[in-house]
Amino acid sequence: MNPPRATMRLQFHKGFTFDDAARQVSYLAALDVSHLYASPIVTARAGSMHGYDVVDPTRVNPELGGEQAFRRLAGALRYAGLGMIVDIVTNHMAVGGGDNAWWLDVLQHGAASRYAKFFDIDWEPEDAALRGKVLVPVLGRPYGDALAQGEISLAFNAAADRFEARYFHHVFPIAPDDRAEIERESLPAFDAKAADGRGRLHGLLERQHFRLAWWHTANDEINWRRFFDINELAGLRVEDDEVFEATHATLFRLFGEGLIDGVRVDHVDGLSDPGGYCRQLRSRLDALAKERPPAGPAGPPYLVVEKILGAGEKLSTDWGCDGTSGYDFMDEVSSVLHDPAGEEPLGLLWAHVSGRPKDFTVEEDAGRREILDRSFSSRVGGIGDGWM
Repeated sequence: MNPPRATMRLQFHKGFTFDDAARQVSYLAALDVSHLYASPIVTARAGSMHGYDVVDPTRVNPELGGEQAFRRLAGALRYAGLGMIVDIVTNHMAVGGGDNAWWLDVLQHGAASRYAKFFDIDWEPEDAALRGKVLVPVLGRPYGDALAQGEISLAFNAAADRFEARYFHHVFPIAPDDRAEIERESLPAFDAKAADGRGRLHGLLERQHFRLAWWHTANDEINWRRFFDINELAGLRVEDDEVFEATHATLFRLFGEGLIDGVRVDHVDGLSDPGGYCRQLRSRLDALAKERPPAGPAGPPYLVVEKILGAGEKLSTDWGCDGTSGYDFMDEVSSVLHDPAGEEPLGLLWAHVSGRPKDFTVEEDAGRREILDRSFSSRVGGIGDGWM
């Protein structure tokens, strides 16, 4: 079964589930592929069409049919003599909204949360107003304006037994220490539509482990690592053993049971130590391979990473990987479609319409510096403090 001879990638979402895929297994077998390559299978944000916005890595996504449907698909593949490789998202999780229990626990309990170390948060930034807090840049207008317009409210969540600040679909759990005051004053006393209620709600929010902010402030002020500059995707610290095990528990269980045969790691360059992570993942998968059912496919676990290799760059041989997902190869293939003679006239055209240099390397350098200055200023500024 390993390594794959050829794969067919299937993009799962609520409109194309595991059971839908199971009905296509005979077709896949007729194509003579050896493995189905699945998009992320753990629980993503409701309605996600891609699965990379994971909110709960401990459960197979119920929108895709849940674990029972996944097992039916795996069984159909095995019966047809096919294997399965799954995409895993190790660098980040989706935050915001109200569906990531780990993130909500951090907002409620701050640095004391069990999950505080799961996310790459700077709890002691230069800005004194953010020390011990998480910046939450989700507001559509400056905080004072959003508060004055009554867009931020306080409510009680009976199912979770907690008070929450809410901003449209976003949820911000209130610290337990403030519960007694809210119950004493009653919820109407915090109604932002009235001046005294607005002042009382502001005072409550100022005491929380989070700080609500206009989304425009994120690039300069954010004190946690995002996926590039996306405020809804928070970086995970998989270099920590507890975080590594918690985020991979479902994957390891399914692999150990012989239901999947390998993984493709998404955005490996986003990790603090890509090589160390890959070696750790390889070690765990190799150990689990010894526990797989005897009737299952033989061979070592297949492990590839999404990594963009630069010109002349080679994947390190000590990572324990079977290769990359092939962007470098695709780049070479696409070059067949490009006529080198077109470089000069295209460069002249660019210079004419833009008034900028025709040399691509000059423009590339300027573009990279602009991105660093515009989207990553807070993170670049934190490098000297050992944060990144």
